[in-house]
Amino acid sequence: MNLLFTALLVALVAGILEWDIYGWGQTMISRPLVAGTVMGLILGDIKTGLFIGASVEMIYLGTIPVGAAIPPDATSATTIATALAILSGLDSKVAVPLAIPVAMGAQMLQMLIWTINSGLMHKADQYAEKGDLKGTDRLHYLGSFLFFLQGFIPAFLAILLGVDAVKFMVERMPQWVTNWFTVAGGMLPALGFAMLYVMMSNKKLLPYFIIGFTLAAFFKGTLLAVALIGLALALIYMNMVDNKVKARI
Repeated sequence: MNLLFTALLVALVAGILEWDIYGWGQTMISRPLVAGTVMGLILGDIKTGLFIGASVEMIYLGTIPVGAAIPPDATSATTIATALAILSGLDSKVAVPLAIPVAMGAQMLQMLIWTINSGLMHKADQYAEKGDLKGTDRLHYLGSFLFFLQGFIPAFLAILLGVDAVKFMVERMPQWVTNWFTVAGGMLPALGFAMLYVMMSNKKLLPYFIIGFTLAAFFKGTLLAVALIGLALALIYMNMVDNKVKARI
């Protein structure tokens, strides 16, 4: 497949996935687990996409954007790391640490887009004062489309300029460097779980956290069984809360 066409295809998918966050409803296709799987499906390697997506998802489990405190962009990190790993032959465990600097770069681009959108908002106010609703609509669509470019531009440049560079790096990378990246890639999901633990370390939620890990160990990683038990516990908890609310009323 021609590299330019591949870069355009990857960038288009990355842009659409990124656009989901601020552009058209947040359907959660922008989550790393989904983004990695979709990118793997597009490039013909779902296993690698699912592995990288799940690994990045675990890093971001306890990360929640609040106001202007926006964490590094997990969606761009996942799509670019997945595409580079599949197209260059980079080991998926090594590709996970690569996602972090990519995420930080995409975060800076997001800040630039927010700055541009601030100017568009003032312009939209001027159109609104004049009663020009078509003008405000155009600015709204333009501001939304910028978030598509947030995913499109980094992915396009990374694939067009980075695939050969990553292939060159993979061919000449010393074994100790590969081992270091592999260890780091294994530690990052643990860091995500630690962040999640900090959020859940209270008397009400901590028992569910412990039960989840115990069940995961007991069922030897059979996540479907653990997920169904977790769903049942969540429903029981919701029923208990609902009964308390009704009792108060």
